[in-house]
Amino acid sequence: MDTEQKLDLKDVVLIGRTFDEYYRMFALDDLNPQTQRILDVASGVSSFCPEANSRGFNVIASDRIYRFSPYEIEEKCRKDLETVLTKLAEVMDLYNWDFFKTVDDLRAAREKAYKLFVDDFKLQGNKRYVFTEYPHSSFKDNQFDVSLVSHFLFLYDEHLDYGFHKNTILELIRVSSEEVRIFPLVNLRGKKSVFVKKLLKDPDFRTFRMAIRKVDYEFVKNGNEMLVIESKT
Repeated sequence: MDTEQKLDLKDVVLIGRTFDEYYRMFALDDLNPQTQRILDVASGVSSFCPEANSRGFNVIASDRIYRFSPYEIEEKCRKDLETVLTKLAEVMDLYNWDFFKTVDDLRAAREKAYKLFVDDFKLQGNKRYVFTEYPHSSFKDNQFDVSLVSHFLFLYDEHLDYGFHKNTILELIRVSSEEVRIFPLVNLRGKKSVFVKKLLKDPDFRTFRMAIRKVDYEFVKNGNEMLVIESKT
């Protein structure tokens, strides 16, 4: 793979993932939906929150975009999807086409995600969707059992520096009583982010157990691992 090849995105874009994607990329089969409270971090327009809650999970979504109206968000994610799909044509070989067989399959899944999100956001508002400007949050200590970080940290390592990654993860540890799961560990070039190794060696995380686990999901090539962070106590 050409080391200079990447999906060229100037900012974090509003691209939503579905429940089926979350279930595989975070290996959620080991969670108990009846007892565990889940925080979806920088969840954007993913449909995990409405789909998971409809299946009996207890999920709260958090993102800075939730200060905007459903109509503003829908317009932006529609434009972002077109931008991403246009750029995708230049870097098709950065991706595995097993889960999504074609670009049309990908488009359908992304449209499904943001439309389900928008419908639920209109109905639920701040009951399920909490405006949050990471690395800070208004959540209480141990308010959740598990936090899930999808396509946010590590992926945008050119735009979000190590300090941002570290402070966000420390905040998530504060609000999560059991663990934090982060997926994927690769950046927009399809390379494992250098921040992963730096985080694993950071002395400020020495009281936590950190492990890299392979998962049954790989759309971005080499992006089939998640980082799990747990307290040692």
